[in-house]
Amino acid sequence: MWFRLMMIAFVLNGLSPFGLKILASLGLADRYTPLYLMFWYLFGGLLILVLYARALRRPSRPDVLVGAGLGVFSTCGQTSMGLALAHGLPGNVVFPVALAGGLFVVVLTAVLVFKERIGPAGIAGISLGIISIALLSLN
Repeated sequence: MWFRLMMIAFVLNGLSPFGLKILASLGLADRYTPLYLMFWYLFGGLLILVLYARALRRPSRPDVLVGAGLGVFSTCGQTSMGLALAHGLPGNVVFPVALAGGLFVVVLTAVLVFKERIGPAGIAGISLGIISIALLSLN
């Protein structure tokens, strides 16, 4: 179940910002970003409930709390990106800043809080992340 949920999160992760970019390019982001995100996160929540129902398992309290917390912070981030795009900031600035901030926070938290050592695979992953963010910022 865990792997399936992680794969769904991985696949769906980039679709919401893609929709925000489409709304901004059509000049609709200022009016429809909250509605778009409401339906997007409602769909995600319903999908998780369906997966739990199929597994005949109830989500535990920590699952619900962590999921709700991640949903709130994700919604705040997506709303901020949508509003930045709606107010005229170009996508080649908004997306790299948002992605680099997330990458920086995750790596910093792993090293400083959880005392993780970053091995060759981790360094390769971070490097690929930085390269992909740099490619996104090109016009």
